[in-house]
Amino acid sequence: MLKDLGTPARGLVRSAGLPREIRRRRTVLVLVILACFTLIVLDARRSAGSPVEPLREAAAGVFGPLESTASSARQPVDNLRDRFAEMDRLRDENEKLKKDNESLTRDLNSSDYARNRAAELDKLLKLAPAFTMTPARVIGIGSAQSFNHTVTIDAGTADGVHVDMTVLNGNGLVGRVVRTTQATATVLLIGDRKSTVGGRLNASMALGFVSGRGDVAGLLDYHLVDLKARPKAGDKIVTWGSSDNAPYVPGVPIGVVTSVTANEGALGSTATIRPYVDPTRIDTVGVVTGPPARPPRAQLTPTPSPKVSTTEGKVN
Repeated sequence: MLKDLGTPARGLVRSAGLPREIRRRRTVLVLVILACFTLIVLDARRSAGSPVEPLREAAAGVFGPLESTASSARQPVDNLRDRFAEMDRLRDENEKLKKDNESLTRDLNSSDYARNRAAELDKLLKLAPAFTMTPARVIGIGSAQSFNHTVTIDAGTADGVHVDMTVLNGNGLVGRVVRTTQATATVLLIGDRKSTVGGRLNASMALGFVSGRGDVAGLLDYHLVDLKARPKAGDKIVTWGSSDNAPYVPGVPIGVVTSVTANEGALGSTATIRPYVDPTRIDTVGVVTGPPARPPRAQLTPTPSPKVSTTEGKVN
């Protein structure tokens, strides 16, 4: 009886009972492993004339074209993938540029509006620097069915705005407040048929009345109190004012005379006035909410005349 057959012998004894097919596969596997190990050793120790070199060249000749063909076949797929990636990048960039352009457009539009409103406020302060005003913005116009020329502003009783207050802008007289709420007010424009404003000719100081025609152009009629007075084209008209500055404060420009027509069968004449304020382009306005922001007027006192002495004939 064998007590110790060694490692190879034990393997042979253990495999002796296996089927022939399995033993054959194991033998082939062992031979392949030994061949691979031999090639690795020879390749690692090869020189210029290594016996493995012809095998490597033969393998390169066989598998090289196959690898090239596979690379060529894969190239369109890679190109298509890159193209989709580029399209996604361009789409994202285009969306970003569109948003940036919209943002710049909004900034430009708002900056134009802010600049125009600042200019209107500046003109407003220069036009009536003596009065306390509440700035407001037009937020609506009167209904066409009412046949009234009115606008709605975003200032009301909470802002100190009340009925019969003067409304003007940087160009001249706009109208007067006729209705109020806590946050808004309705302004009757001077071009309305129901509007009458006391006006004074700048050149002659003659007094008259300016009334609206109710037309879209906003033209006004001017009738002088003095029937002998003759206004002429180019004369400028300002408000003469009302008691307690309501509804109109004095000195606000109304418009300029464009033509004069003699009244038939009566003295006097009627002048056509082109208002300084375009009723279709009103935005920023000021409501006169307080008395003149200035100290009381100085008193005018006459200078005493010198006394003449009758006895000495000298001036004392």
